[in-house]
Amino acid sequence: MNRHLVLGLGLFVAACEPGAFDAKPEVPKGPPIEITKAVRAGDTAKITMRYKDGGVIPREDESRAVLKAMEISCQEGESGIPDTRTRAEGQLTVNIFCVGVLTSDEVIDGSGLKS
Repeated sequence: MNRHLVLGLGLFVAACEPGAFDAKPEVPKGPPIEITKAVRAGDTAKITMRYKDGGVIPREDESRAVLKAMEISCQEGESGIPDTRTRAEGQLTVNIFCVGVLTSDEVIDGSGLKS
């Protein structure tokens, strides 16, 4: 079997392990962020925000805002993956894709994979 395929499959399986993305990064300090709109449809959440004083979130603080959006966007057992970001009318909108990893005792036969 191609060793790159085996390595790639191993990395994929490791990424799917429960708890692989549970570690929460340390959130940097900054002005309070206000969520002005939060909508979820299916597995995608759309979070719109600005600073609580009405100010625009600058690009330098965008990563902190994305972390805040990820905190509220997904349900228990899901992990958020930030997708697109847009700016309009003084607000930042972040789309978050929510994924959940399920575990199973099912064994997958990989003998049919090309090598």
